[in-house]
Amino acid sequence: MIHPTMWIRGGEVLVDADAAGAVAADIWVADERIVAVLPPDYPVPPAWRGPQLRSVEAAGCLAIPGLINAHCHSYAAMLHGTVPGAPLDLFVLEAMARRAPRNARAHHVSATLHALELLKHGITAHVDHFRDGAVPALAAVDAAFGAYRDIGIRAVIAPMYEDRVYLDSLPIARAELRAEVRERWEAMRKPAPAAYFELMDALLHWRGHAGRLDLMLGVDGPQRCSEKLLQDTGEYSQRHGIGLHTHLLEAKTQRMVAPAATGGSLAALLERHALLGPAASLAHFVWCGERDMEIVAASGANVVHNPLSNLHLGSGLQPTARLLGMGIHLALGTDSASCAAPSLLEQARLMALLSRVQGDDESRWIRERAAFRAATVGGARVLGQEDELGRLAPGYRADIALIDTRGCDWRPRGDVFAHLVMYESGANVRHVLVNGALVMHDGRVQNVNQADLLAEAEELVRADTAANAQSIALAAHERPAFAALLSQALRQPLPEERFARLR
Repeated sequence: MIHPTMWIRGGEVLVDADAAGAVAADIWVADERIVAVLPPDYPVPPAWRGPQLRSVEAAGCLAIPGLINAHCHSYAAMLHGTVPGAPLDLFVLEAMARRAPRNARAHHVSATLHALELLKHGITAHVDHFRDGAVPALAAVDAAFGAYRDIGIRAVIAPMYEDRVYLDSLPIARAELRAEVRERWEAMRKPAPAAYFELMDALLHWRGHAGRLDLMLGVDGPQRCSEKLLQDTGEYSQRHGIGLHTHLLEAKTQRMVAPAATGGSLAALLERHALLGPAASLAHFVWCGERDMEIVAASGANVVHNPLSNLHLGSGLQPTARLLGMGIHLALGTDSASCAAPSLLEQARLMALLSRVQGDDESRWIRERAAFRAATVGGARVLGQEDELGRLAPGYRADIALIDTRGCDWRPRGDVFAHLVMYESGANVRHVLVNGALVMHDGRVQNVNQADLLAEAEELVRADTAANAQSIALAAHERPAFAALLSQALRQPLPEERFARLR
């Protein structure tokens, strides 16, 4: 006998990205899963309305599958507006200057603030490419997992790591740097790869915790990793059945440092170490060559498009329509909150619009429905849960966002996918369920005191700013030297062109 625990009544339901449109329906949830999506007047069994039932009034609301943010960084939740737009390698230089060690409490606050922002935008699940120094501290990752457990969001953490220094990943003649700058960077050494896998071993117990949490390997980017580290990562992945999440070919400079031994293909480098496949997710994938695209398509790996971040950093235009045409699976990410607010629907809007200025025939333009699919089903595939997330149907996890459609963004009503992608930002999200639990009700996230959280975050940011003052000043001093050499490198032609050049 089914005994529903949640009844979402009186609203409309958009089942998934393949639905003809929204329909008037009620959603019945038993614990973590949807058990029925029925017309409002359907004669349900009397036992369904037992004392355990909690109802959510959804009049005027549209229920959609919870949005899935397939690439973001929780540490940036306390860096709003701090790092200006700049080419990626200069952005990294400035971001590295803000990495004074944070204690576990600071990581917990940052992750909680990050999750709060996501939930308010209708995002019920995310991949946190987690940064905390060269190899994240166990206490830091535990703090983030604890924050996600407590607030109720679905999360995968991919601790970020690399074992090559910044200079090793740049296509510049380091001899042209001032001696003191070059020597300072060359003196930096990364921990041995073993330190990372010791961390991962200590985190394996989080896999499947609360039915919402999981772990991925988090190579920063293959150009920042030794062959040894990539080999060990591939072996660990195979041994534990754990996926990879990594930046790949985000910027032109990364295409330029791809090893000749793999034909100039970073995708081939990952393939060599058994790191590509359906459990792999590749963030950005802008400067992909023909061989990169063919390898990724054949492997079944996922590409996570981050269009706003790519624009903010001037990284270039991803050939998104081409990737879709090759059968590559696309998801969406918001990347760093130091760039902009984490609205996944805004990413969907940019995904659609940027496909229309690349000279392709109109038949290859990405439409709103396809962009919404990337924000839901595409993200579910990244999480390895395409049969459990991304649809509002019986048997699926009850990850649901309810959007108030009574305002001018939604009236008069046209195509529902057009409203979601072209008009909605997430500002109208009213209720959110994750795994069957009501985590946001009437715009208020239930498991956190927002005022106290923001006050504590502001105190921590002031301390963080003071701790980073010296390194920020040093980065500003060294920036012109790197900027000149990187500008020179970016002028070099490649077989691919991903910049918009007006003539």
